[in-house]
Amino acid sequence: MKKSALICFLLLTSIASFAQKKWVKQKLTSRVTVSFPAAPSKTAGTTFALKDTTNIIYTVTYSFIAQNLKIDEKAFSKLVTTEEFASEFQNSLQATLAGYNLEPIKIKQNKNYVSYITEGKNEDEKKSIFMHIIFVDGIYYSLSVVIPEGKNLQSKDLFLNSFQITK
Repeated sequence: MKKSALICFLLLTSIASFAQKKWVKQKLTSRVTVSFPAAPSKTAGTTFALKDTTNIIYTVTYSFIAQNLKIDEKAFSKLVTTEEFASEFQNSLQATLAGYNLEPIKIKQNKNYVSYITEGKNEDEKKSIFMHIIFVDGIYYSLSVVIPEGKNLQSKDLFLNSFQITK
């Protein structure tokens, strides 16, 4: 009897821990919304962040990159599909993420946008970073998750693919 009760308790506990929590939608711009595991804080004008109870950090930032580079949106949309631009973009990422050894960017071409996927490790701090950068209308949206070594990666893909683009 005690064994049955223990098994039932463990089963209910594991089901509760794997249940999908209701994620919080955060509108970034008029066209892009991202879902977080809980309500994020606005840490800067264009940055939202959340550190959960397991020390996993979720961040989203965006920048009007085409405007800042003084490039027409259509020309910029073509530029981001090139390996040369992706390489330069990665160099700037690497400079801002000191300590992380980033993998080469993978370019994904979608119908209405281009995205870059990369990840890296910080061996000294025993952390990994996973990034999904989406280019829409000359704006880049960078979704990133920093996960301490040994922590569950279950919510990483949910977050990195939680963006919604509206017309």
